[in-house]
Amino acid sequence: MEIEETVRKYCVHLKEKIRLLNSFKKATVNIKEALECRDIPLLDHYLKERNGIIGKIEQVDKKLNRIIGIAGFSMGKLSREAKSLLGGYFDQIRTLLESLSDVDRDCLSLARVEYDCLKSEILKTQQGRHTVTQYRPKSGQSARLLDIKRV
Repeated sequence: MEIEETVRKYCVHLKEKIRLLNSFKKATVNIKEALECRDIPLLDHYLKERNGIIGKIEQVDKKLNRIIGIAGFSMGKLSREAKSLLGGYFDQIRTLLESLSDVDRDCLSLARVEYDCLKSEILKTQQGRHTVTQYRPKSGQSARLLDIKRV
């Protein structure tokens, strides 16, 4: 395969990866909004959507790796124009990943806060259940305190 054809195919897949990363970012922003609103069904929907996008990105990465493996593809063999074109795509991907990192960090902190709240609620429920079982008579025993009203 000629180097120009290889670069063309590589660029097609890079464009697809950029499109998928934009979708991934949109899904991540939606996840952040769902976390802020505490909308669990919506959160679940966007998490599934994002996982599907991850699978598609992995498929594109495999295609890109296959192209690199063909015919000893290397940046050193490319023309200036091809290097510039690929550099532009790589810069777009880097910028997207950096902005994604910020949104993902926000999602993680929101999820951590929600996790801590849920953990606290579970502990309160467990303590309440423990308290109730301590005052309940054990099977075969009569109640220790009786409230009898004598007339």
